[in-house]
Amino acid sequence: MLETINHKISKLGILAKAIAILSLLLSCADDKRALQKQSGFMPDSAIAVAIIDGDTFTLKSGRTVRIALIDTPELNEPYYDSAAQLLSDLILGKSVNLKPLSGQTDRYGRILAEVFVDSVNTGLSILAHGLGALYLYQDNLHLKEIYLSAQQKALREKIGIWSLPGPEPEDYYINVKGSYRFHRPLCIHLKNVNPAKIQRLESRNEALNLGLSPCRTCRP
Repeated sequence: MLETINHKISKLGILAKAIAILSLLLSCADDKRALQKQSGFMPDSAIAVAIIDGDTFTLKSGRTVRIALIDTPELNEPYYDSAAQLLSDLILGKSVNLKPLSGQTDRYGRILAEVFVDSVNTGLSILAHGLGALYLYQDNLHLKEIYLSAQQKALREKIGIWSLPGPEPEDYYINVKGSYRFHRPLCIHLKNVNPAKIQRLESRNEALNLGLSPCRTCRP
């Protein structure tokens, strides 16, 4: 009988250890979720299942993600297919880590985020291949330096979209202080701007190397 009691005690000890291990694992999982929430990263189970274009894709959950800080060619524009193919090669069917920017969604309800596969920053990779242009906003300005460096290198090497002839040039271009866009001198968006806020730029490349993006209306 004593042997039976000892056996039961032994089993209870093993069970207690198992419970302790399970508790530790659950605690680690909670810590991981807390860390992901704190850092802004989405869970590893976010799988990219469809590519919409060079900077937009769909997750297995059905949500759409817009890669922050870049703008790739639109349908029927040169290098549209190349940008979409690069994004497909980088993420399609893979687990992606998303780091949403402030606001987290754009006006279309898409998750606006930096996108990583392992250690690869997809936005940076697209800029480095010359298949997208930098597109800054105030809330991601703290990331300007590293992204702008990738664009400047692609510009110098004239690869991808930077190998194409530029739009019809102007004698100079305009940037409004506090804005991250540049314009042709007669752009309608400059009509009511305070002249004190106007900055003159001598060339398109000067604007691009400063991290400014072409106005989508006057297309400088």
